Amino acid sequence: MQAELQDLLTAAFQSQMNNVYTAIPCVVVQVQGPDRVAIQPSVNQKMKDGGTKERPVIVNVPVTFPVSKSGGMTFPIKSGDTGIAVFSMRSIESWKNSDGYPSTPLNYAKMDKNDAMFIPGLQTSSNSSNNPTKHSFSHSIEDTVMFANLGTGMEVEVRLQQSGNVLIRTNQDVSVECDNASVVANSSASITTPELSIDAVNTVWTGNVTHVGNFTFNSIPFETHKHIGVQTGTGTSGIPVP
Repeated sequence: MQAELQDLLTAAFQSQMNNVYTAIPCVVVQVQGPDRVAIQPSVNQKMKDGGTKERPVIVNVPVTFPVSKSGGMTFPIKSGDTGIAVFSMRSIESWKNSDGYPSTPLNYAKMDKNDAMFIPGLQTSSNSSNNPTKHSFSHSIEDTVMFANLGTGMEVEVRLQQSGNVLIRTNQDVSVECDNASVVANSSASITTPELSIDAVNTVWTGNVTHVGNFTFNSIPFETHKHIGVQTGTGTSGIPVP
């Protein structure tokens, strides 16, 4: 009798646990706002009779980005992106529309599927964005990298290399907008480009300047430039001057 009671209690507990959600891999099926998505758990239910059942889509799920009120990083979420859903120990329906401070739940739900929070980034091995073959630029898993448009002609990245070097790569444009800018290179600095244009009201060079190649002033090549109508004479030091 005691064994039968134990079996009955165990079966009841396991049945209730089937309705408890903790954490599970998910895929985004719809973007519903700047911080809301609809997701579908990616691990099906396995029935005792051997059959399987897909878990239902969960809507209006808040997305967690690494941000605070004053800083952070956001990135686009698209259908097909994967991550992990974690489920609150209490209902978060009232909290979703609050100011973030303590709020009273609307019901007594505990670890319910409707109280999911989505953390993007969990990926299968075949889809891993850290796989070097997914990148248009050469990629090392030893580097710290922020990237966008992975594997496309629009790919762009900021790479903090294991060596301590910083590398910015893109096949598009790079712009810097600020009030004042300064670059301090303790050893040397170089610019390599087919064409360079500088637009400045005043330009000051301090130190020695060495020029290699053609130089043009007001459309006149420096090598052939001559002063016209200048009389030669002797300076105050007695040295002839042109």
